Amino acid sequence: ARALSAALARLLHLPWFVFDYWSEVPTHAIPSAAVAAEEPRYPVLILLTELDAFRQSNTFQVEELVSHGYVVAAIDQPYAAAVVSFPDGRQITGWTKAEIKPLYDQSLSPSGGAPTLNGQALPRGILPYFAQDVSFTLDLLAARNAHDPNGILSERLDLQRVGIFGVSLGAMIAGEACHADSRLKACLMMDAAMPADVVQAGLRQPSMWITRDAGTMRLERQRSGGWSEAEIAQTLGTTRAVFNESRPGYGYYVQVPGMFHLNFTGAPYWSPLLPFLGLVGPIDARQGFAIVNAYSLAFFDRALEGRPSTLLDGPSTQYPEVFFETR
Repeated sequence: ARALSAALARLLHLPWFVFDYWSEVPTHAIPSAAVAAEEPRYPVLILLTELDAFRQSNTFQVEELVSHGYVVAAIDQPYAAAVVSFPDGRQITGWTKAEIKPLYDQSLSPSGGAPTLNGQALPRGILPYFAQDVSFTLDLLAARNAHDPNGILSERLDLQRVGIFGVSLGAMIAGEACHADSRLKACLMMDAAMPADVVQAGLRQPSMWITRDAGTMRLERQRSGGWSEAEIAQTLGTTRAVFNESRPGYGYYVQVPGMFHLNFTGAPYWSPLLPFLGLVGPIDARQGFAIVNAYSLAFFDRALEGRPSTLLDGPSTQYPEVFFETR
Protein backbone atom coordinates (compact mmCIF):
# COMPACT_ATOMS: atom_id res chain seq x y z
CA ALA A 1 0.00 0.00 0.00
CA ARG A 2 2.85 2.41 0.76
CA ALA A 3 4.51 1.94 -2.64
CA LEU A 4 1.15 2.36 -4.33
CA SER A 5 0.37 5.46 -2.29
CA ALA A 6 3.65 7.11 -3.28
CA ALA A 7 3.16 6.29 -6.97
CA LEU A 8 -0.42 7.57 -7.09
CA ALA A 9 0.47 10.70 -5.16
CA ARG A 10 3.20 11.46 -7.71
CA LEU A 11 0.85 10.93 -10.64
CA LEU A 12 -1.91 13.05 -9.05
CA HIS A 13 0.50 15.73 -7.73
CA LEU A 14 -0.54 15.09 -4.12
CA PRO A 15 1.52 14.64 -0.90
CA TRP A 16 3.29 11.27 -0.86
CA PHE A 17 1.47 10.01 2.25
CA VAL A 18 -2.11 10.87 1.25
CA PHE A 19 -3.17 7.27 0.47
CA ASP A 20 -1.11 5.48 3.14
CA TYR A 21 -4.30 4.64 5.04
CA TRP A 22 -5.13 2.06 2.36
CA SER A 23 -3.05 -0.47 4.27
CA GLU A 24 -5.73 -0.31 6.98
CA VAL A 25 -8.78 -0.65 4.70
CA PRO A 26 -10.68 -3.90 5.37
CA THR A 27 -12.07 -5.99 2.51
CA HIS A 28 -13.66 -9.42 2.30
CA ALA A 29 -10.42 -10.88 0.93
CA ILE A 30 -7.90 -13.06 2.77
CA PRO A 31 -4.61 -14.55 1.52
CA SER A 32 -4.59 -18.14 0.25
CA ALA A 33 -8.33 -18.62 0.57
CA ALA A 34 -9.53 -22.12 -0.22
CA VAL A 35 -11.65 -22.61 -3.33
CA ALA A 36 -15.32 -23.24 -2.59
CA ALA A 37 -16.30 -26.91 -2.71
CA GLU A 38 -19.74 -26.58 -4.29
CA GLU A 39 -18.51 -27.03 -7.87
CA PRO A 40 -15.60 -29.03 -9.26
CA ARG A 41 -14.49 -26.09 -11.47
CA TYR A 42 -15.28 -22.43 -11.74
CA PRO A 43 -15.29 -20.05 -14.72
CA VAL A 44 -12.49 -17.48 -14.88
CA LEU A 45 -12.59 -13.72 -15.44
CA ILE A 46 -9.63 -11.43 -16.14
CA LEU A 47 -9.74 -7.85 -14.88
CA LEU A 48 -7.85 -4.93 -16.47
CA THR A 49 -7.94 -1.56 -14.73
CA GLU A 50 -7.73 2.00 -15.95
CA LEU A 51 -4.53 3.95 -16.55
CA ASP A 52 -2.47 4.51 -13.40
CA ALA A 53 -4.86 2.45 -11.31
CA PHE A 54 -4.12 -0.89 -9.63
CA ARG A 55 -5.60 -4.37 -9.57
CA GLN A 56 -7.59 -3.67 -6.40
CA SER A 57 -9.30 -0.64 -7.96
CA ASN A 58 -12.49 -2.58 -8.66
CA THR A 59 -12.63 -4.64 -5.49
CA PHE A 60 -16.38 -3.89 -5.18
CA GLN A 61 -16.96 -5.63 -8.53
CA VAL A 62 -14.49 -8.45 -7.97
CA GLU A 63 -16.04 -9.39 -4.62
CA GLU A 64 -19.50 -9.50 -6.17
CA LEU A 65 -18.43 -11.75 -9.05
CA VAL A 66 -16.36 -14.04 -6.84
CA SER A 67 -19.26 -14.44 -4.42
CA HIS A 68 -21.32 -15.80 -7.34
CA GLY A 69 -18.84 -18.46 -8.39
CA TYR A 70 -16.18 -16.80 -10.56
CA VAL A 71 -12.41 -16.86 -10.20
CA VAL A 72 -11.03 -13.40 -11.00
CA ALA A 73 -7.43 -12.83 -12.10
CA ALA A 74 -6.61 -9.11 -11.93
CA ILE A 75 -3.50 -7.87 -13.73
CA ASP A 76 -1.23 -4.96 -12.91
CA GLN A 77 0.31 -4.22 -16.30
CA PRO A 78 3.75 -2.57 -16.20
CA TYR A 79 3.66 1.10 -17.27
CA ALA A 80 -0.17 1.07 -17.36
CA ALA A 81 -0.68 0.44 -13.62
CA ALA A 82 0.27 3.07 -11.03
CA VAL A 83 3.14 0.88 -9.87
CA VAL A 84 4.17 -2.74 -10.38
CA SER A 85 6.36 -4.51 -7.84
CA PHE A 86 8.33 -7.57 -8.96
CA PRO A 87 9.48 -10.45 -6.73
CA ASP A 88 13.10 -9.30 -6.97
CA GLY A 89 12.20 -5.91 -5.51
CA ARG A 90 12.15 -3.88 -8.73
CA GLN A 91 9.33 -1.40 -9.14
CA ILE A 92 7.98 0.13 -12.34
CA THR A 93 5.97 3.32 -11.98
CA GLY A 94 3.21 3.95 -14.50
CA TRP A 95 3.39 6.38 -17.36
CA THR A 96 1.43 9.59 -17.13
CA LYS A 97 -1.45 10.11 -19.53
CA ALA A 98 0.67 12.53 -21.53
CA GLU A 99 3.31 9.84 -21.99
CA ILE A 100 1.01 6.98 -22.98
CA LYS A 101 -1.78 8.77 -24.85
CA PRO A 102 0.06 9.03 -28.19
CA LEU A 103 0.71 5.27 -28.01
CA TYR A 104 -2.89 4.22 -27.46
CA ASP A 105 -4.25 6.96 -29.74
CA GLN A 106 -2.42 5.20 -32.57
CA SER A 107 -4.45 2.06 -31.77
CA LEU A 108 -7.71 4.01 -31.73
CA SER A 109 -7.10 6.25 -34.76
CA PRO A 110 -4.03 5.07 -36.73
CA SER A 111 -2.04 7.79 -38.45
CA GLY A 112 0.76 7.66 -40.98
CA GLY A 113 3.42 8.78 -38.52
CA ALA A 114 3.52 5.86 -36.11
CA PRO A 115 4.82 6.65 -32.61
CA THR A 116 7.94 4.91 -31.38
CA LEU A 117 8.77 3.19 -28.11
CA ASN A 118 12.39 2.38 -27.26
CA GLY A 119 13.25 3.05 -30.89
CA GLN A 120 10.61 0.66 -32.28
CA ALA A 121 7.75 1.97 -34.41
CA LEU A 122 4.25 0.98 -33.32
CA PRO A 123 2.02 1.31 -36.42
CA ARG A 124 -0.90 -0.31 -34.53
CA GLY A 125 -0.15 1.53 -31.31
CA ILE A 126 0.41 -0.05 -27.92
CA LEU A 127 -2.91 -1.83 -27.32
CA PRO A 128 -1.96 -5.03 -29.21
CA TYR A 129 1.20 -5.18 -27.06
CA PHE A 130 -0.79 -4.83 -23.83
CA ALA A 131 -3.28 -7.43 -25.08
CA GLN A 132 -0.44 -9.97 -25.12
CA ASP A 133 -0.40 -9.71 -21.30
CA VAL A 134 -3.89 -11.23 -21.34
CA SER A 135 -2.83 -14.19 -23.48
CA PHE A 136 0.25 -14.63 -21.29
CA THR A 137 -1.97 -14.68 -18.20
CA LEU A 138 -4.22 -17.31 -19.78
CA ASP A 139 -1.15 -19.45 -20.43
CA LEU A 140 -0.06 -19.10 -16.81
CA LEU A 141 -3.55 -19.94 -15.54
CA ALA A 142 -3.54 -23.08 -17.68
CA ALA A 143 -0.23 -24.10 -16.14
CA ARG A 144 -1.49 -23.33 -12.63
CA ASN A 145 -4.66 -25.29 -13.35
CA ALA A 146 -2.56 -28.30 -14.34
CA HIS A 147 -0.40 -28.01 -11.23
CA ASP A 148 -0.62 -25.32 -8.57
CA PRO A 149 2.45 -25.50 -6.30
CA ASN A 150 0.34 -23.86 -3.59
CA GLY A 151 -2.26 -26.61 -3.89
CA ILE A 152 -5.18 -24.18 -4.30
CA LEU A 153 -6.16 -23.92 -7.96
CA SER A 154 -5.12 -27.30 -9.41
CA GLU A 155 -7.93 -28.56 -11.68
CA ARG A 156 -10.34 -25.97 -10.23
CA LEU A 157 -10.37 -23.53 -13.17
CA ASP A 158 -12.79 -24.01 -16.06
CA LEU A 159 -10.70 -22.51 -18.85
CA GLN A 160 -13.37 -23.29 -21.43
CA ARG A 161 -15.42 -20.52 -19.78
CA VAL A 162 -13.19 -17.43 -19.63
CA GLY A 163 -14.31 -13.83 -19.77
CA ILE A 164 -12.65 -10.45 -19.42
CA PHE A 165 -13.69 -7.06 -18.08
CA GLY A 166 -11.95 -3.72 -17.99
CA VAL A 167 -12.32 -0.01 -17.28
CA SER A 168 -11.03 2.83 -19.46
CA LEU A 169 -7.58 1.83 -20.80
CA GLY A 170 -8.32 -1.65 -19.45
CA ALA A 171 -11.50 -1.76 -21.52
CA MET A 172 -9.57 -0.80 -24.66
CA ILE A 173 -7.10 -3.60 -23.97
CA ALA A 174 -9.95 -6.01 -23.22
CA GLY A 175 -11.52 -5.28 -26.60
CA GLU A 176 -8.17 -5.79 -28.33
CA ALA A 177 -7.58 -9.04 -26.42
CA CYS A 178 -11.01 -10.39 -27.37
CA HIS A 179 -10.24 -9.55 -30.99
CA ALA A 180 -6.92 -11.44 -30.81
CA ASP A 181 -7.54 -14.43 -28.51
CA SER A 182 -10.45 -16.80 -29.10
CA ARG A 183 -10.02 -18.33 -25.64
CA LEU A 184 -11.92 -15.31 -24.32
CA LYS A 185 -15.62 -16.17 -24.51
CA ALA A 186 -17.21 -12.98 -23.10
CA CYS A 187 -16.10 -9.33 -23.12
CA LEU A 188 -17.30 -6.56 -20.76
CA MET A 189 -15.91 -3.08 -21.49
CA MET A 190 -16.60 0.00 -19.39
CA ASP A 191 -16.36 3.65 -20.40
CA ALA A 192 -13.75 3.57 -23.14
CA ALA A 193 -13.32 3.85 -26.89
CA MET A 194 -12.67 0.76 -28.99
CA PRO A 195 -9.48 0.11 -31.00
CA ALA A 196 -9.66 0.68 -34.75
CA ASP A 197 -9.15 -2.99 -35.67
CA VAL A 198 -11.99 -3.98 -33.33
CA VAL A 199 -14.26 -1.39 -34.94
CA GLN A 200 -13.33 -2.74 -38.36
CA ALA A 201 -13.70 -6.45 -37.58
CA GLY A 202 -16.24 -6.43 -34.73
CA LEU A 203 -16.20 -8.93 -31.88
CA ARG A 204 -17.34 -12.52 -32.27
CA GLN A 205 -17.89 -13.08 -28.54
CA PRO A 206 -20.90 -11.95 -26.48
CA SER A 207 -20.01 -8.37 -25.49
CA MET A 208 -21.36 -5.73 -23.15
CA TRP A 209 -20.50 -2.03 -22.98
CA ILE A 210 -21.31 -0.03 -19.85
CA THR A 211 -20.88 3.72 -20.29
CA ARG A 212 -22.87 6.94 -19.91
CA ASP A 213 -24.42 9.61 -22.09
CA ALA A 214 -22.64 12.55 -23.70
CA GLY A 215 -24.37 15.01 -21.36
CA THR A 216 -22.85 13.32 -18.31
CA MET A 217 -19.40 13.38 -19.93
CA ARG A 218 -19.79 17.12 -20.57
CA LEU A 219 -20.87 17.65 -16.97
CA GLU A 220 -17.71 15.86 -15.83
CA ARG A 221 -15.62 18.13 -18.07
CA GLN A 222 -17.35 21.16 -16.57
CA ARG A 223 -16.68 20.05 -13.00
CA SER A 224 -13.23 18.48 -13.16
CA GLY A 225 -11.86 18.73 -16.72
CA GLY A 226 -11.16 16.18 -19.42
CA TRP A 227 -13.58 14.68 -21.94
CA SER A 228 -13.15 16.88 -24.97
CA GLU A 229 -15.85 16.74 -27.63
CA ALA A 230 -13.53 14.64 -29.78
CA GLU A 231 -13.03 12.12 -26.95
CA ILE A 232 -16.77 11.96 -26.28
CA ALA A 233 -17.53 11.34 -29.95
CA GLN A 234 -14.77 8.74 -30.22
CA THR A 235 -15.84 6.86 -27.08
CA LEU A 236 -19.56 6.72 -27.84
CA GLY A 237 -19.11 6.38 -31.61
CA THR A 238 -16.68 3.46 -31.56
CA THR A 239 -18.47 1.51 -28.82
CA ARG A 240 -21.78 1.85 -30.60
CA ALA A 241 -20.21 0.91 -33.94
CA VAL A 242 -18.93 -2.39 -32.51
CA PHE A 243 -22.21 -2.98 -30.67
CA ASN A 244 -24.19 -2.40 -33.87
CA GLU A 245 -22.23 -5.15 -35.60
CA SER A 246 -22.82 -7.68 -32.81
CA ARG A 247 -24.29 -11.03 -33.75
CA PRO A 248 -27.97 -11.42 -32.74
CA GLY A 249 -28.16 -12.08 -29.02
CA TYR A 250 -24.49 -11.22 -28.49
CA GLY A 251 -24.49 -7.44 -27.93
CA TYR A 252 -25.54 -5.42 -24.86
CA TYR A 253 -25.28 -1.65 -24.48
CA VAL A 254 -25.80 -0.02 -21.08
CA GLN A 255 -25.79 3.73 -20.42
CA VAL A 256 -25.92 5.05 -16.85
CA PRO A 257 -26.50 8.82 -16.64
CA GLY A 258 -24.89 10.55 -13.69
CA MET A 259 -21.80 8.34 -13.52
CA PHE A 260 -18.42 10.00 -13.95
CA HIS A 261 -15.37 8.05 -15.08
CA LEU A 262 -14.21 7.23 -11.55
CA ASN A 263 -17.65 5.86 -10.64
CA PHE A 264 -16.71 2.78 -12.68
CA THR A 265 -13.97 2.09 -10.11
CA GLY A 266 -13.93 1.92 -6.33
CA ALA A 267 -12.79 5.56 -6.14
CA PRO A 268 -15.99 6.84 -4.47
CA TYR A 269 -14.94 4.74 -1.45
CA TRP A 270 -11.47 6.27 -1.28
CA SER A 271 -12.26 9.73 0.05
CA PRO A 272 -15.36 11.74 1.02
CA LEU A 273 -13.75 14.75 -0.68
CA LEU A 274 -14.10 13.39 -4.23
CA PRO A 275 -17.66 14.71 -4.80
CA PHE A 276 -16.56 18.20 -3.71
CA LEU A 277 -13.67 18.03 -6.18
CA GLY A 278 -16.05 17.12 -9.00
CA LEU A 279 -14.35 13.77 -9.57
CA VAL A 280 -17.41 11.55 -9.07
CA GLY A 281 -20.82 12.05 -10.58
CA PRO A 282 -24.19 13.06 -9.15
CA ILE A 283 -25.41 9.45 -9.06
CA ASP A 284 -25.44 7.91 -5.59
CA ALA A 285 -22.13 6.02 -5.44
CA ARG A 286 -23.63 2.85 -3.97
CA GLN A 287 -26.36 2.86 -6.60
CA GLY A 288 -23.68 3.14 -9.27
CA PHE A 289 -21.87 0.14 -7.81
CA ALA A 290 -25.13 -1.81 -7.62
CA ILE A 291 -25.87 -1.14 -11.30
CA VAL A 292 -22.38 -2.10 -12.47
CA ASN A 293 -22.47 -5.27 -10.37
CA ALA A 294 -25.96 -6.31 -11.45
CA TYR A 295 -25.28 -5.95 -15.18
CA SER A 296 -21.80 -7.47 -14.93
CA LEU A 297 -23.11 -10.55 -13.15
CA ALA A 298 -26.13 -10.95 -15.42
CA PHE A 299 -23.91 -10.68 -18.50
CA PHE A 300 -21.31 -13.23 -17.44
CA ASP A 301 -23.98 -15.57 -16.07
CA ARG A 302 -25.71 -15.60 -19.45
CA ALA A 303 -22.58 -15.64 -21.62
CA LEU A 304 -20.52 -18.18 -19.65
CA GLU A 305 -23.05 -20.11 -17.58
CA GLY A 306 -26.07 -20.08 -19.90
CA ARG A 307 -28.29 -18.75 -17.11
CA PRO A 308 -31.37 -16.73 -18.03
CA SER A 309 -31.59 -13.14 -16.82
CA THR A 310 -34.62 -10.89 -17.08
CA LEU A 311 -32.27 -7.92 -16.54
CA LEU A 312 -30.87 -8.51 -20.04
CA ASP A 313 -34.25 -8.84 -21.71
CA GLY A 314 -35.11 -5.15 -21.73
CA PRO A 315 -35.50 -1.99 -19.59
CA SER A 316 -35.42 -2.68 -15.85
CA THR A 317 -37.95 -1.52 -13.26
CA GLN A 318 -35.24 -2.08 -10.63
CA TYR A 319 -32.84 0.32 -12.36
CA PRO A 320 -35.11 2.77 -14.22
CA GLU A 321 -32.26 5.27 -14.69
CA VAL A 322 -30.42 2.83 -16.97
CA PHE A 323 -30.78 3.02 -20.76
CA PHE A 324 -30.44 -0.56 -22.03
CA GLU A 325 -30.22 -1.96 -25.56
CA THR A 326 -29.57 -5.44 -26.87
CA ARG A 327 -28.96 -6.85 -30.31
